[in-house]
Amino acid sequence: MTKLGILISSARPNRVGEKVARWVADAASDQFEIDLIDLREIALPSFDEPESPKSGADKTTDHGRTWGERIGALDAVVILTPQYNGSYPGALKNAIDFLYAEWRGLPTALIGYGWGAASEVLPQLEALMVRLDADVIAGIGLGFREDLSVEGELFVTQEKSAALRDALVAIEQKVLTPVA
Repeated sequence: MTKLGILISSARPNRVGEKVARWVADAASDQFEIDLIDLREIALPSFDEPESPKSGADKTTDHGRTWGERIGALDAVVILTPQYNGSYPGALKNAIDFLYAEWRGLPTALIGYGWGAASEVLPQLEALMVRLDADVIAGIGLGFREDLSVEGELFVTQEKSAALRDALVAIEQKVLTPVA
């Protein structure tokens, strides 16, 4: 079965990311093995490896090796991000920057949430992931008021629920028929 990581990027105590993750997991659980990845629990320090991940050097820290192995074990990932001050959380940027080869070719869906349906953060995150050669399949923005409350109560539109289902199908097709 395809192993799908669902990455919760917010580390704030009052976040709604867990509820968005549940929405994704519920849609994906029949077709994927889910690895729920919570950056608050992982608590990576600021990047502290002696070499750039792009160099291909082995990771020297236990947390760097563990993080690389966890992402490396995935067949695909859905990255959930709030829009904080027009961008993504620092914890997410740091977690992404710890790795390079692990992102290359990884089928990736991006789900942002916030005011304006995360319209500022999704293009930024997509540009970053494309720069790392991730295979970005989709970007879905959930907006406060139209898709969820500020407290995280979800009432996602049918259109966005269908977009999630389409993204999951596309991810599964990418994993099952990789490009040679």
